Amino acid sequence: MHIIQFLIISSISLFLVGFPLEAIQTQIITWDETEVRTLLQPGKPFAKATFRTHNNGESPMRINNAYSESNAIKTLIKKRIIEPGESTTIEVTFLPEGKEAGLYHNKITVFFEGHEEPLATLHYIVTIPKLINCSPNIITWEASNLNESFLVELALDDRFVTSLSEIDYDRTLYEISIIPDKLDGSKYTLKIIPITEKRPFNSLVKIKASGPQLTEIEEPIFLFNSYSLSQ
Repeated sequence: MHIIQFLIISSISLFLVGFPLEAIQTQIITWDETEVRTLLQPGKPFAKATFRTHNNGESPMRINNAYSESNAIKTLIKKRIIEPGESTTIEVTFLPEGKEAGLYHNKITVFFEGHEEPLATLHYIVTIPKLINCSPNIITWEASNLNESFLVELALDDRFVTSLSEIDYDRTLYEISIIPDKLDGSKYTLKIIPITEKRPFNSLVKIKASGPQLTEIEEPIFLFNSYSLSQ
């Protein structure tokens, strides 16, 4: 019997030797979730997520660092030392200042004391909504299409934007008509028609809209008249 027990213990030891320490520890350290997705609410200065981790082992574990390469991410480790059977949280804040609308996949690597490699990678995926979408948002006239009209597809994000309040442009240069979509109240077609040949190189159309929780927001359409450079 002692020989059999010795052989079993020896086999287990050899089995564990085949695994790196990080692989063993990741079974001891568990997470409620390692990925969080957030839609950033318009006007909010930040978005925040909380990741909770548990120590299922028999020894204390210490979090040394939670690091992200993104300059938009800040992390806060609530309690660095996790006693056996206890848990802690890492608070991740996304700062959208200077960011365009789109999806931002932020990765946070978590390093524990005694380990050169991270034991976990957290994913905080934040979407900044495009409240007013203009396609195209850049129009260029050449000498060959000097007086040609252009169509722009305009869409409002109706989760947040409910009213198209104004279209601001130079009425001495262009005429713009608004064609509502027959099936979708958040979509429009703009028809931009030049009304004079003498136009500056660049000008703007400003699309203004609002919503229940929003002050007026603005999205530009850029107009360029490249032929005017040769005049």
